[in-house]
Amino acid sequence: MNSNDNDRRPLIKVAALTGGWDEPGSRFRFRQYFPGLAGRGVIVREHVPFFEKSCGLPSAFKIYARIPALFRTRDADIVWVSRELVKGYETFERLLKRPRVMDVDDAIWLSLPFGRIAVPHIARAMDAVVVGNNYLADYFNRYCRTVHVVPTAIDVARYTLRPNIEGKPPQKFIIGWTGLACNYKYLSLIEQPLKRFLQDHPDAELRLVAQRPWESRAIAPERIRFVPWSKEVEVTALQEMSVGIMPLSDDKWTRGKCSFKMLQYMAVGLPVVVSRVGMNNEVLAKGQIGFGVISADEWYYALDTLYRDWSLQVKLGRAGREVVKQSYSVATITDELANILRNAAGA
Repeated sequence: MNSNDNDRRPLIKVAALTGGWDEPGSRFRFRQYFPGLAGRGVIVREHVPFFEKSCGLPSAFKIYARIPALFRTRDADIVWVSRELVKGYETFERLLKRPRVMDVDDAIWLSLPFGRIAVPHIARAMDAVVVGNNYLADYFNRYCRTVHVVPTAIDVARYTLRPNIEGKPPQKFIIGWTGLACNYKYLSLIEQPLKRFLQDHPDAELRLVAQRPWESRAIAPERIRFVPWSKEVEVTALQEMSVGIMPLSDDKWTRGKCSFKMLQYMAVGLPVVVSRVGMNNEVLAKGQIGFGVISADEWYYALDTLYRDWSLQVKLGRAGREVVKQSYSVATITDELANILRNAAGA
């Protein structure tokens, strides 16, 4: 479809119910698409609750914070909601104006206390469900007739290629990890190979970008550099790394993850070392972008191989960025979302 065809299509108004201003799902599954959607005639108005969905307040407060959206979305053509309105509960989803589209990027049916009961009920009340990977699609296909797989996109104009990829290798080898501090539990799975690697390579460091430091029980504090996360540093901090890592356990929750951390690394030209779990395998299959590993020895070997070969770092990093540009760019995903929302709205 060309731009003239888009210009002739009617405008549609979308009410987006997201989980909070800084919540990753709100930023990367919704907000980053709004300008591009507007250019395609899909006008989105975001409704954010008083309290962040992930905050520690009792659920009753979170339910109360969602009530205003019931009334503010009445003039929209379609309602687009981020996951369940309150984690682990069914609340007002069936009262939202139709058509309704839910976006899901985690195995939310595993959320306590009532996710296993609530999420199927919510899904049945939706006109469509948009999910981040095939594992999630397999689940939601049981409860909703229309399920779309739309991976989380990366803004390649913002996540630019790291500047030091041209020329000589940097003096320090930086193993990088970024994410929510609650996911430090996955770093703990590879503490021993990380400890061994850092002991064998005195000019290497582990760098973590999160809300708070990690208290490792095995790695000396002086070998870990903590960078407080903010929107201002989330790209530049990645660009200073040598390799991006994404360790995971292999279970129902991690198979639902959408590999966004991995795609962030790739977008700035980092080679990746990731657990061979879930969607990570799908991304790895798209090109020579890094190492998929399981055992402690594989973690050590992958890091040591990259440490010793700067040209390999550059080659894998460039290939990873090309994969992101071709398959996971904001422009590509925005086109998909615009068509999904239009079709759900009957426009």
